Amino acid sequence: MKKKLAQLQNNADVDMTQMLDIVFILLIFFIVTTSFVKPVAIELNRPLDSPQIDKPVKNALFSIDESNGVYFSGRLIDLEQVSTNLAMFAAKYEISSVLIKADENSNHNTLMNVMNNIKEYENYSISLISK
Repeated sequence: MKKKLAQLQNNADVDMTQMLDIVFILLIFFIVTTSFVKPVAIELNRPLDSPQIDKPVKNALFSIDESNGVYFSGRLIDLEQVSTNLAMFAAKYEISSVLIKADENSNHNTLMNVMNNIKEYENYSISLISK
């Protein structure tokens, strides 16, 4: 009898595949059914990207003389530099409107080029001034 018990104990193997299947099924079940808690964070009131700077409000003044010279704030400028000068002026001041004072003997083409350059930069309201 002892020989039979010794032989039975030596041949006792446990098959773990079914146990592993059940463990993986339970693991998948618990992963799927858990609810993840979103961590609570502190809300921060961050400043705006661009700080608000109060600029003085001014009108930009362009003048065209009888020889089609373009002046901006009393300085003679190139026709191609209208938008550049307007950008530098807008960096210092808030522009309410753009004033253009054209001589009656100047070309209409020069006036239209100045107006187009202003509109290409930004859509400011343009006012024409007569003498």
